[in-house]
Amino acid sequence: MIPRSLPPLSTLKVFESAARLRSFKGAAEELSLTQSAISHQIASLERYLGTPLFCRLPGRVELNEKGELYFPVIQDALDRIALTTDLIREKQTQASLTVQVYVTVAVRWLIPRLQKFKQASPEIAVSLDASLLDWEFNPARADVGIIYTRTPDRPNVTYTLLRQERLVAVCSKELAGAIATPEDLRKVPFLAISGTTEDTAMWAQSIGLPNLAQKNAPRFDSSLLAIEAAISGQGVVVVPEFLVEADLNTGNLVIPVQTEVMQAGGWYLAHVERRGNEQPIRRFLEWIQAQ
Repeated sequence: MIPRSLPPLSTLKVFESAARLRSFKGAAEELSLTQSAISHQIASLERYLGTPLFCRLPGRVELNEKGELYFPVIQDALDRIALTTDLIREKQTQASLTVQVYVTVAVRWLIPRLQKFKQASPEIAVSLDASLLDWEFNPARADVGIIYTRTPDRPNVTYTLLRQERLVAVCSKELAGAIATPEDLRKVPFLAISGTTEDTAMWAQSIGLPNLAQKNAPRFDSSLLAIEAAISGQGVVVVPEFLVEADLNTGNLVIPVQTEVMQAGGWYLAHVERRGNEQPIRRFLEWIQAQ
């Protein structure tokens, strides 16, 4: 047998994280290392291979041609190692499923419904891996991910479309009393959410107010916080409709201006392609599609 020529596993783990996140800083946070350690590990791997794998750009990194070639192979190999290791270790007698989900979706949509899945599949122990931040599905942390994306095309990942959402502007009933026409929105506080400027811009364009954004608009780092602020009467916020369905039904929130504009992307359940036939993943997919 010809001896294998392999770089250290630690450098491959660091490369996979940095390549998936397109960020040395993000890899450092995910792997609990310093950004300097990430840079050293990547440099070590590049020396071993005799070629750069990343283009270092101001404030970010991108895979170069050789990095794009290397990434899906390394990601698939690490996924296979992790999956087989879990099968051998057999740490739990009960089937388990970890769901990666935005904290807003977890609090405002998934958790109120999750008991129904537990009742239907009591043999599956469900854990939630929630984050306030935007992220890609990470198979090293979760079995499935409920994600929003415009590009469901990562190698070796299966994306099942769950829903496409209408964008709605919502506010308290009291604040809605001051909004008779779309133009009145210029007179009320308009809540901003980091990372959702595209949604807000599309919605504003659909009602003929392309310059609606306010310079001093209150800003929140998650839809969860902005929705709570809207409920308390602090302003109007644009969000996907399913996040506020319950509040619209109870009257905690109302839609002062009706539109039919849709989000540019879709909401998907993502999982590693080869794991699609595993019972916990298959059962969860069937259940969530029914929701």
